[in-house]
Amino acid sequence: MYFKIGGIVGAIAILLSNGSAIAQDAQRYLTVGHDKLGNSVALDTKTIKGTTYKLYGIYGDGIFETTFDASCKESRLFLNRIAIYGLDGQLLQEDQEKGEIPFVANSSPGKGMQIVCQKIGAGGW
Repeated sequence: MYFKIGGIVGAIAILLSNGSAIAQDAQRYLTVGHDKLGNSVALDTKTIKGTTYKLYGIYGDGIFETTFDASCKESRLFLNRIAIYGLDGQLLQEDQEKGEIPFVANSSPGKGMQIVCQKIGAGGW
């Protein structure tokens, strides 16, 4: 699959679509799971701020960006935003409805949370 997208959206799409990237991108985007079609879901390690993190994956002909907040001490996970970008990198859809979601350790959001909680040195992770 070939994507013609600019900036960060392009790097993510290339990484997720063919599994290869230059070393810099490979270190930036960590695969934390796969969707039902077998496409990678990646954690963007450069955008982690405290316990807020973003996951990216393929969505139709574009990508999705999902932003989460983790409460490491309580093992609680909160969804903050979902955005869908088209092939040109343009924002197509955005949902900023916030709310708690179940923490499932072996899910993509759960694996992302584990990495984030370990990074900040939260106890028990």
